[in-house]
Amino acid sequence: MNGSYNFLFHVIGFGLLSFIFLGGYFLDRKLRGEKEWAMKLYLAEMMRKLGIFSPIVAAVLLITGIGNIHNRLMGVDLSWYEEGWLVAKVILFAIMLVNGTFLGPMMSRKRAGLIKAMVEKTGTEETEKGIVALNRQITLFYAVQGILLLAILYLSTFGPGKHPGVM
Repeated sequence: MNGSYNFLFHVIGFGLLSFIFLGGYFLDRKLRGEKEWAMKLYLAEMMRKLGIFSPIVAAVLLITGIGNIHNRLMGVDLSWYEEGWLVAKVILFAIMLVNGTFLGPMMSRKRAGLIKAMVEKTGTEETEKGIVALNRQITLFYAVQGILLLAILYLSTFGPGKHPGVM
């Protein structure tokens, strides 16, 4: 079986992305179940620290993905945009990247600020309502990101093309 280091790093990058996604999801669930505001703030900080690695993992996936496309089409009279499954995968990754780079951190920062206000006893009933609303938005965020992640995994695994790491 032939393979490439590029493909190996791509698979490792996907594993790290999955770890960050699942870690954030489980920390979010723990944060919602927590009764103490100080512990909620601590969990929000942990989520932020975990999310710091997302751009690094996204860059690894982007670079190795381009390398995989190059390896796959080397010596073939075919362009990457002529393969529908690959175009769909690139589009889904781009949506996931934009969603995870801008929307997720923005909602998390806003929620952490509201939780901090509750810890400092400066929050009101409106602050709690804001936290509940952000919790709903973050639930939708994780649902969308999870669907995109599974769709990318499906296209990678069961797509009609043979992946470059397994030639």
